[in-house]
Amino acid sequence: MPLLIFGLVALIVLAGTSLGMRSAADTPASETVATAAADAPVAPVAQAIVTSEPAPAPVPAESLPTPKEAPAAAQFDEMRHIWQSLNNCGPAAVVMALSTFGIDESQEVARLALRGPDVRRGMGPQGVDPWVKENFGLRAMWRNNGTNALLKQLVANGFAPMVTQWMQDPSISRIAHWRTVRGYDDAKGVFYVNDSMLGNFVPLSYGWFGANWQSFAYRYMVIYKPEDERLLKAIVGKDWSDTYVRQAMYERTKAEADAQDTVFAWLAFGEASYANGMFEDAVKAFEKGFSMGSATGVFGVRNSYPQALRALGRKQEADKLQTSLSSLTTVPSTVAPAPDAYALFLSIRRSTPYQELPTE
Repeated sequence: MPLLIFGLVALIVLAGTSLGMRSAADTPASETVATAAADAPVAPVAQAIVTSEPAPAPVPAESLPTPKEAPAAAQFDEMRHIWQSLNNCGPAAVVMALSTFGIDESQEVARLALRGPDVRRGMGPQGVDPWVKENFGLRAMWRNNGTNALLKQLVANGFAPMVTQWMQDPSISRIAHWRTVRGYDDAKGVFYVNDSMLGNFVPLSYGWFGANWQSFAYRYMVIYKPEDERLLKAIVGKDWSDTYVRQAMYERTKAEADAQDTVFAWLAFGEASYANGMFEDAVKAFEKGFSMGSATGVFGVRNSYPQALRALGRKQEADKLQTSLSSLTTVPSTVAPAPDAYALFLSIRRSTPYQELPTE
């Protein structure tokens, strides 16, 4: 682990710092002239005059359009609904979102591209962007830390977000599930979703929606046209930055864990702590969450809890825990995923003075 961390930091620092590796060929002309003048013999009469180039003007911040404010109600009048095949809620949600662009795609085509041939496995968000880019000229982004207000503004501005939540209340079943948001109505206090298991234009109360989103880091995904990216950035705001999202999720889930004191709130805080490189906080939160009840269905815990232990040098405990958590979800995990490299970097950056970070 020390070698992994050292190599990670060295790579990040070297990749982000060009000054230490700049060749003479990359040296600005003004510096070359100044060096040559300093090394040359001094002429008895004439002296070389070096004129410094003017400093480049600061790059202005990107100008973003102003999004529409979310009205009291909004919805997509046209959105396809499909009933999913086995474990195919993710590709089905993507296909329903694509229908808002006039694209009629098969969920089985999407399944093979986004989940692969193993019908037991679900869909992560990472593969959606390259697939929609290659096949439809669209883009996709996903983030954690979504809110009801954000989803409403997305819908009001013509975006159809997808979210990961419990399919039903976890007191009934604990099945992670993708659904596509079609609209909302403040007067009724509901979101309307196209759900591949529950139906078309299904109302879900704002309270239920938020509570059953918590265990999945309030994750959302948006498919969009490339020309609409600036508008999407304006809506998402600071959460466009992964670093910002990790810190915001840490603070949000900590407050929720303290206030709610439930198994799901503490597990969510544990996952957010791990993602933010706060490994001691993560382990404490996981220990408290597991002491309060079962983590069945909370798939992120299978990786983040053992990896937090490994980051603290507790490898034997982590290996034992990894085995015990392998059947936490319906698809057993037989291979430990790689650690979150950015979480490791955040931890090192937080605890190490910049001057002491390795550069070679």
